[in-house]
Amino acid sequence: MLIYTLRRLSLLFFTLLILSLLAYGMDRNINDEQTTTLLGGYFEFIHNFLTGIWGISSVTGDPVFDSVIAYLPATLGLALTGVIIATVVGIALGVISAIYRDRLPDMLIANLSLLGFSIPVYWLASLLIMSLVMQWGWFPSSGQLSLLYQIKPVTGFSLLDCWLSTEPYRMEALQNALQHLILPASVLALATTTEVIRLVRNSLSDVLSQNYVKAALSRGHSTFHVVMSHGLRNALPPILPMLSMQFGTIVTSAIITEQMFEWPGLGRWLVSSIGARDFNSVQACMMVIAITLIVINVFSELLTALFYPAKRKAIYAQQG
Repeated sequence: MLIYTLRRLSLLFFTLLILSLLAYGMDRNINDEQTTTLLGGYFEFIHNFLTGIWGISSVTGDPVFDSVIAYLPATLGLALTGVIIATVVGIALGVISAIYRDRLPDMLIANLSLLGFSIPVYWLASLLIMSLVMQWGWFPSSGQLSLLYQIKPVTGFSLLDCWLSTEPYRMEALQNALQHLILPASVLALATTTEVIRLVRNSLSDVLSQNYVKAALSRGHSTFHVVMSHGLRNALPPILPMLSMQFGTIVTSAIITEQMFEWPGLGRWLVSSIGARDFNSVQACMMVIAITLIVINVFSELLTALFYPAKRKAIYAQQG
């Protein structure tokens, strides 16, 4: 396990090293002043990045680091909500699909999953905005919180800020923030939900075909009890690394979703920075997104190896 951990951490280090070299090459091509050597300039670039000196936005004149800190919580909150929705709905439908494999519920869920996977994010967002927002008025169309509620930003994510607020109307503001969050988070979760359904269905089907599960069913235990106590406990750990890969899909889709719903996050800021040719902001945004995805993927593999015995046995077999 120690050797495996060191390998993964070394992979993380070298991946971040390559990423930093690419970012430095981009930075050196953008900036005209190249008075230092390549090596000296690289170490200066790393020092500036680690200390938060990311340059000045050519559009707003504000430090890029301050802008990232301001926009990042909204994106992380939206992405995390999308992951939660995708995980809960995907596991529930995946379990149903595995229990009724090759029967009517399984076929219905499979067809709905295929439909959901095929729908473009921007098309679904436009459809929901035109129907649920503009026609029926069930949800607000943009932003994190109505301007009627003066909630002091603490974390940058509206739900947490409303919850931590001491204002007398904080519960009404919390409800309003939740209304703003439901549509973009649901759109964001759609593609990932279909993938979670497929992974859970395949993994749980393999577990349910094992002899110890059949023995538990033959002893009179209910299907629900067997699935919850034996099935999911053994079916979910193998797919955790694959589920973590879906966070990349969530973040990528967030760029489009934030544009459609005018969500004040990193993705919307990235698109506006590209349009304005604000290279310092674009570079910083891409670096933050890439580092976040790399770190999440590596540490999800380490957590899987730590808590899933079969994974550790496979690691020991490879090492021995």
